[in-house]
Amino acid sequence: MFLEHPGRVLGREQILEMGRGRLAAPSDRSVDTLVSRLRRKLEPPEGTAPVIKTVRGSGYMLAAKVERA
Repeated sequence: MFLEHPGRVLGREQILEMGRGRLAAPSDRSVDTLVSRLRRKLEPPEGTAPVIKTVRGSGYMLAAKVERA
């Protein structure tokens, strides 16, 4: 999802709907866990900008440049 929408803020509900095809419950924090795991795998070198940014009150955004071949 992040690769399909780089630079766009995706909310928890959007991520669940697009990724799993289900509606999110108000207390569903599974997206936060999944993003945390993804961040650990994609962690950039020390001193560089994070690949996935948290946009407070809105969701998450892929901050890396995406090139399509």
